[in-house]
Amino acid sequence: MIRSLVVLAAVCIVLLSLPSPAQAHATLLFTTPTANGAVPTSPRQIQLVFDQAVAPAGSALTITGPDGAAPVGAVRLSRGDRVLSVPLLSRLEPGEYEVAWAVTARDGDSMAAEFRFAVGSSAGLTLGPQTPQTPGATPTGVLRWLLFAGLALLLGGLVGEHLARRTSEPDDPRPLLRTGGGLALLGAVGLALVQAGGGSLSSGVTRVGVLVDSAPGRLAAGEVALALVVLASRRRTVLIAGTVGIAILEGLRAHPQAELPGWGAVFLSLHLLAAAVWLGALVHTVRVALRRGGPGARDAFVTYARPALWVVVAVLVAGTLAAAPLVPLGDIVPMLTDTSYGRWLAAKLGLVLVAVALALAARWFLRRGARQPSVAAHLEIGALAGVLVASSALTALAPPTPEDAPLPFPPPPSGEVVALGTRAGWIGIGATASQGQLVIRLVTPDTAATSADTGSNRYTLSGNVTPPRQAPVKLRFRECGEGCFVTPIDWSPGSSTVTLYVDDEEFDGGTAALLVPWPARPAPDLLKKAVAATEREPRVVVHEQVTSDTSIGAAGRSAIPLTGREYLGTGPFGSGVAPVVIRLDDNTLALGYPAEATYVQLTLDHHDRIVQEVLAAPNHLVTRTLIYPEHGD
Repeated sequence: MIRSLVVLAAVCIVLLSLPSPAQAHATLLFTTPTANGAVPTSPRQIQLVFDQAVAPAGSALTITGPDGAAPVGAVRLSRGDRVLSVPLLSRLEPGEYEVAWAVTARDGDSMAAEFRFAVGSSAGLTLGPQTPQTPGATPTGVLRWLLFAGLALLLGGLVGEHLARRTSEPDDPRPLLRTGGGLALLGAVGLALVQAGGGSLSSGVTRVGVLVDSAPGRLAAGEVALALVVLASRRRTVLIAGTVGIAILEGLRAHPQAELPGWGAVFLSLHLLAAAVWLGALVHTVRVALRRGGPGARDAFVTYARPALWVVVAVLVAGTLAAAPLVPLGDIVPMLTDTSYGRWLAAKLGLVLVAVALALAARWFLRRGARQPSVAAHLEIGALAGVLVASSALTALAPPTPEDAPLPFPPPPSGEVVALGTRAGWIGIGATASQGQLVIRLVTPDTAATSADTGSNRYTLSGNVTPPRQAPVKLRFRECGEGCFVTPIDWSPGSSTVTLYVDDEEFDGGTAALLVPWPARPAPDLLKKAVAATEREPRVVVHEQVTSDTSIGAAGRSAIPLTGREYLGTGPFGSGVAPVVIRLDDNTLALGYPAEATYVQLTLDHHDRIVQEVLAAPNHLVTRTLIYPEHGD
C-alpha cells in the first residue's frame, strides 16, 4: 500500500505542476493605429486584429479624446471574424486618444481593455502598454469553482460510495449528491448569466435571451439544463449521465478545443471527469473513515488507494494532452514569474504539494494504528479545495501568449513608414519600418510555388539593430506568414543600422545591412522634381549591372544610350509617384512598393536629376549609373 501511495503522490505532483486547460480567450495581436503609437494625421478607421474569431460585445469600441467621445460607425468583421474595424465619422484633431474595446471570444467570455494613440507628430503619449482584462473574471472563477465542486461531489461521491461498499458498515454516510447537484446548478446558472451579461451577473439577468444567439451561449444553456436534471433525479444512471454531459459541454467551451478541434474537447472532458472522481471519491472516503474510526477507517483508505492510482494516471494523461497545445515548455518559467496566470499556477502547485504531504501524513497515522484519520486528513481536504480554487481561477484568466508565437498575418504599419529593400544571396529582403516595429518580408525566385507545397515558413532570420552612438541590440523576430517576420523596435532619432542574417531551405542567403532613418522624412515632391528633371534630358548613358545572387557579384557592366524619358520608362517610378517616398539624406531617396516587393534607392545630383538607381526586386538586384553629357564622359 505504501508503495502505491508514494507513486500516487509523485504522479500528483507532476500532474498539477502542468498548466491547467484554460478557456478559449481571444488575444489582441495588434491594432491600427498601433497601441501607444502616433500617426501624423487622423486615421480613417480603428482596427483590432485577434488570434481567433470574435464577436462585438456591448459597446464594442469607443474613442475618447481631448474634446470627448468621437463619433464612430458600425462595427465590421472580416478575415474570418478575426479583424474588427470601426470607421471614424469625423476627423480627429491632433492630441491623445483612448480606445476602449470589448469583444466576446468563442467560449462566450468577454474580453475588454483600452489602449491609447496620438494624432499629430508632436503629440506625446503618457501611458505604457495596456493589459487586456476579462470582465467578470472574479465571478467566473467563483462560479466555476462551484461547478467543479458539484461535479466532484456527484461523480466522485458515487464512485466513493461504490468503493466503500466493499467494506461497508451499516452507518456509513451517503454521498452528498444533493449538495453536489445544487452546487453544479448554481455554478451553471451563474456562468450562463455572466456570459449573457458580457461579464456582469446583474446585466445577464435581463439579457438571458441572447444565449441562443451564439454557440457558447447554447452550450452554457445546455449545462444549466443538465444541472437541473441532475438535481431533480435520484437515479444513479441519470446522475452519472448528466455529470458526464456537463463535463463534455465544458470541454467544448475550453481552449484546447480551439487549438485542437475535436480531440481538445475529448481530452479536457476526460481530464475533468477523472479529476472529479479523484477529488470526490477522496472526500467521501474521508467522511466514511471519520464515521467508522479504527480498523474500518483504515480499510476504507486501503480500498480507495488501489483504484485511485489509476484515476490519477488518467487525470495526468488527459490533462497533459489537453494542456500541451497551450503553453510550450520553453515558456513555463517566464510564465510562472511574469504573468497572473503563471502566479496562480505556482499557487496551485504549492497547494498540491501541501495536499500530498498531508495525505501521506494521514495515511501514515492510520498505519501506525490511529483509530480515525488525524487532523492531517482534515487539512488535506482544505488544501484540495484550494487547488480547486486555483484551477477555477486559471480557467477564468487568459493564458499568456508566447512572445515569439507566430502571427496569422503581418501587423499593418502605423504612423510614419520607411520602406527599404536589398538582397542577400538569392533572397530578396523587403523592410517596412513604422512606429514601434519592423516587418521583414523575404522572397526567393520560386516563393509562390514552394510556399504552397510546404505550408510552413521555410526561411530563417536573425539580426540586430545598432542605434546611433549605441551598442547593437539583438532583434526578436516573430513569424507573420510565409517569408514574413516582425520585431518590436523603439526607434532612436537618427539613422539606425539593421543587420540581418537570412537563409532558406533551398536557396543560399547571407548577410545584409539596411540604414533606417528615424523619424521618417516623407519627400513625394522631391521624387516628382527628380522625375521631371530627368525626363527633360535629351541624352543619358545608363550603365547597368544585374545579379540574382549577391554572393557572386553582378553581371558585366553594359552602357545603354537613352533619353531621359526612355530611361524613366524602365523603372516603376516613371510616373513620379510611389507608395512610400522618404529622404535618406540630402540627395538620396528611398522608394517602397511593398505590394510588389520592390524597393528603389535613388541618388540625385545638384540639379535634382537621378544619377544612380539601386532596384531590389523579388528576383534580382539592379544597379544603374546615369552619365549625362555635360559630365564629360
